[in-house]
Amino acid sequence: MVMTGLLALPVRAQDAPISNICTLALAGRVADHESGVVLPGATARLVETGEVSAADPYGNYHFHVCAGIYHLEVSFVGFRSETAEVRVTSSVVRNFQLHPDAVQLQGAVVRGHAPPPPATQATATLTGADLAATRGQTLGEALLKVSGVSAIQTGPNVFKPMIHGLHSNRVALLNNGVRQEGQQWGQDHGPEIDPFVASQLTVVKGAAGVRYGADAIGGVVLVQPAALPDSAGTTGEVHAVGASNNGLGALSATVQGSPAGLSSLAWRAQGTVRRAGLSRTPDYWISSSGLAEYNYSAAVGWQRERWGVEAFVSQYNAQLGLYPVPENWNVTARQGTVAPLPATFSYALDRPYQQIQHTLFKLNSFYKLNGWGGRLNLTLAQQADRRGEYDKYRPRNDNVAQRNLPELDYRNQTSTADLRWEPHSHGDFSGELGLSGTYQDNTYRPGSRYFIPYFTNAGGGAYALGHWRPGLWLLEAGLRLDRRYLETRRPSRASGSFAVVRESFAFTTPSLSAGVARDLGPHVTLRADASLLQRPPAANERASQGVHNGIYEEGYDITRPPGTPGLGPETARSAAFSMSWHDHPRLNGELTVYQTHIQNYIFQTPIPPVLDIRGLFPSYRYQQTDARFHGLDLLVAYRVARPLTLGAKAATVVERDLRRDDYLILAPADRLEGWLRYEAEGARNAPRRVRGFYAQLGAQGVRRQTRVPLDNNERDYLAPPPGYWLLGAEIGGTLQLGPRTPLEISLTGTNLLDNTYRDYLNRYRYFLDEVGRNVTLRLRVPLAFGTSKN
Repeated sequence: MVMTGLLALPVRAQDAPISNICTLALAGRVADHESGVVLPGATARLVETGEVSAADPYGNYHFHVCAGIYHLEVSFVGFRSETAEVRVTSSVVRNFQLHPDAVQLQGAVVRGHAPPPPATQATATLTGADLAATRGQTLGEALLKVSGVSAIQTGPNVFKPMIHGLHSNRVALLNNGVRQEGQQWGQDHGPEIDPFVASQLTVVKGAAGVRYGADAIGGVVLVQPAALPDSAGTTGEVHAVGASNNGLGALSATVQGSPAGLSSLAWRAQGTVRRAGLSRTPDYWISSSGLAEYNYSAAVGWQRERWGVEAFVSQYNAQLGLYPVPENWNVTARQGTVAPLPATFSYALDRPYQQIQHTLFKLNSFYKLNGWGGRLNLTLAQQADRRGEYDKYRPRNDNVAQRNLPELDYRNQTSTADLRWEPHSHGDFSGELGLSGTYQDNTYRPGSRYFIPYFTNAGGGAYALGHWRPGLWLLEAGLRLDRRYLETRRPSRASGSFAVVRESFAFTTPSLSAGVARDLGPHVTLRADASLLQRPPAANERASQGVHNGIYEEGYDITRPPGTPGLGPETARSAAFSMSWHDHPRLNGELTVYQTHIQNYIFQTPIPPVLDIRGLFPSYRYQQTDARFHGLDLLVAYRVARPLTLGAKAATVVERDLRRDDYLILAPADRLEGWLRYEAEGARNAPRRVRGFYAQLGAQGVRRQTRVPLDNNERDYLAPPPGYWLLGAEIGGTLQLGPRTPLEISLTGTNLLDNTYRDYLNRYRYFLDEVGRNVTLRLRVPLAFGTSKN
């Protein structure tokens, strides 16, 4: 079962045998009789109730039943079905070994993806109702529903995901299987991905460098669209979102299909529009906080029995308003008393703002080899990223000002290639081998202001992952080796005259990982993993210099004395342990405990504010130290009564600077969230106008961050803001407009008491409050054109 922000609890079929206590476990494992390999996705069905359970990645199925006699039918494509009579007086384990059966399917072609490799790391997934509750939000906001995930924030529009206290170059983002490459290095650069593309968001919490590369020290975010349709006909869906605080309106539509008589072909087209005006705190409008976003994606695939190819293209376009740093801001404003800039509500996008365009083209193919050859997967991708940053004021030169060009104008082109071989399993052994290559060229428009250097980044890697599944155990081990070449070109005036400084760097970085998982029964799974990996420094960490988005930043190499070594690679040693309770009729949850030690950790620390003709700016410089991160995440849901579920999640992380024996700046504060959820019950086919009705009341509390640096050289400009708590509620269901027209509707309220507060992880907390009360209406209408909907 997938762990989500609110754990799903199994519901017994309405016509199940009646008993006072129907919580007896009927579970087991489905495997191939010939090879012993488990069969993920096998279907187990209780004949008496019609209840169905699909086998998980370990081949396990689970039911909760009353005492009685049941007939259990187990099936899997390509194997003969088996039916067994099971007498249940207490919890029962009944395993099945199915015999292969050559079956020719007539009139249908099934397309899909192999089940993902089993995880030995803590992994959380947003899908279904949990994902629907985030529609209209940015990707960074949506991921806040996952325990252990927070966000570095820049005003109300930019959210950058942070996993266990790590972010930016240490969290890998994969958009439809392709590593997102652009200007993701900036803390004020949100992910350039439209979340409406995804049918599932997955967060791997912890180092995953072997499979995903050296930048995955903190974890991985997988943005995964649904597989292309595998049956004839045309379907789709429309999402509409409206919000009260900033007047946000969002509309996203998807249409997909497969033509009759050409079952190998499938296609999909999708588009999104988002528009919002100024956001409002409880006391004032936030100047220059509007946004405009226009995105699209399309995919077409051709798949045969042994081979297939799919092309995917997407483009993300956004203008994001940024609050202008007040001219009267200064370090003596210790109480955060800087007066907000006057503003009235408007949809106009005024300076300063970011203008972003990210284009992705992907070509993916697979080929099934004969015998034990398994499957080859090849993915080629090209990404073009352009980011313009417009200052508060236009240039003083009137001719230049009329052109309205961005003061900072980055261009990034990235080509990637990934080849993966997945040989057939041999008994309890399975695995994969992979090769990857990247070439990246980063420039900026001639005449725009310097901030990061021109650079080229070329790299290649190879990895191997193996799995061994003896009985109820799963053991995983992996090895990866990467080689990266970085060349930078930047201006220098150190000698009194302009010159171009060219520097070249080469790094060979290894990654090692090992993990184990153990089922302690149908409801409890233990996981443990450990890893060692290195990450080479990025170009911005070495040589950035200048003001962007109201912050001054300076790279490590800019001010280091001549002859002293530059930044070296980070070396991270990570370990984590998790225990999950799943598929239980009452109690479900997950606990994760982790620790990461990073030698030569690269981070930003405050320096005296920089004053230029544009104003006085908060300023930061990259430095290097040894650091330790440790903490825990907890997620739990308990079914108090049949319609009521009580849930909670909590997270804490402690970040230490080991060289200075002090805390690190910008660590997430401790937080606790709780909720009570009511879900109405009723027969699935009952003739009701409203189905799936639910209501939820929740509260979130965040403590004041007291674990901050004491060293005067690393102190923040202002002390962390006070802790806060927020009240939220949600109500929703499905309204049946007609026999084939369901309308899914929900109403969500956040900060219902309109509390005034500031968050420690918001880079604009020096002069801005967080947004006030907000009520969001979400609608979803599934569509079918000439086909029957399931």
